[in-house]
Amino acid sequence: MIRYRLFEIWRLVAALLIMLYHFGHFAPGESQWVKDELSALRPLLDMFFIISGFLIFNRYGTEVRNARSYLVYLCKRLARLYPLHLATLSYFVLVGLAVQFGFLRSGGEPQLYQWDTLVANLLLVQAWGVQDKLTFNFVSWSLSAEWFAYIFLPVIILAHRLGGRAGLLVLLVLSYAALEAMVRTGIMPFENWVQADTWGAYRTFADFVLGAFLAVLVAGSSSTIASRAPAWVAIIAACTSMALQLNIYVTLALLGIAVFLAGLAERNDPERYTYPAFLRPAAAVSFGIYLWHPVTESLFFSFVWSHFIASQSSLAFFAYTAAIMLLTVGVAITSYQLFEARLAGVLLHMLGLRRPERSPGVAPV
Repeated sequence: MIRYRLFEIWRLVAALLIMLYHFGHFAPGESQWVKDELSALRPLLDMFFIISGFLIFNRYGTEVRNARSYLVYLCKRLARLYPLHLATLSYFVLVGLAVQFGFLRSGGEPQLYQWDTLVANLLLVQAWGVQDKLTFNFVSWSLSAEWFAYIFLPVIILAHRLGGRAGLLVLLVLSYAALEAMVRTGIMPFENWVQADTWGAYRTFADFVLGAFLAVLVAGSSSTIASRAPAWVAIIAACTSMALQLNIYVTLALLGIAVFLAGLAERNDPERYTYPAFLRPAAAVSFGIYLWHPVTESLFFSFVWSHFIASQSSLAFFAYTAAIMLLTVGVAITSYQLFEARLAGVLLHMLGLRRPERSPGVAPV
């Protein structure tokens, strides 16, 4: 199975930038530009979803053929994702309980601990439009959104089987048109669907369709391109489009071109590594970095930095931030090796399923 190493490094960089953005909220006044500048890179989350759609369709597009294979696929996805979700959610539940019973004076973000939303978080439906605010591990909305796309993968598969590329293209246009209609009619309470988080499931489904469409284009292409350079040019152009805040469909087109070119290069020359070897352990756990960083933010910024350091020195802040980012990467690697992979194996064994191969496209940004 092709590793798609370009996707690994892109998702790692995106996860690090998202982490830096959230940590940047604690920066001294003169360094708030970090948060402000990185806020323009919100469509990096769409890159996560597009890549996930590409990889999931590439892996399961032909495997899911009936009810049993569909359930097996869902069990594999859930076994890979849910243990880490439950672990990070449990941390915020414990903090919320400590605040409620007076053991802590503040949990950093009091609005995170809304107990009437706990069931939605447990069921991974918090990004389906069932609540007004992000709560507990706020970034897990993207996991909820991906879970929605996983569940409705058969719709994408059916569109492809009935109409091939044209069927996927029709579904793609309809998906983004539905997003625009939901925003314009006020059903989705955001100025733009790119901002959607509590309603992010529908945004993610559209991005998944785009990823599946690109996977089909790559599979059917006769191009022999193997250089990674065109893909890097395209992804840099997409990030430039984000920074300049161009129309989202310009950014999506550039992201699509980047994913297509990367897919071609990896297919045609699958043995080439595209990033230094020392980054491989981190690149394999971008999902974990993304889901763990609110925990380290809570501990080391909301608590330690805010209560004991609170330096106005930008140098001190960036040095501290770099250390916590490295720590978060280490936590994610350790979590995957000692907890997630082992528990996934146990769960799948209990269900009578084989242990999954190393994750093809689990992220969420």
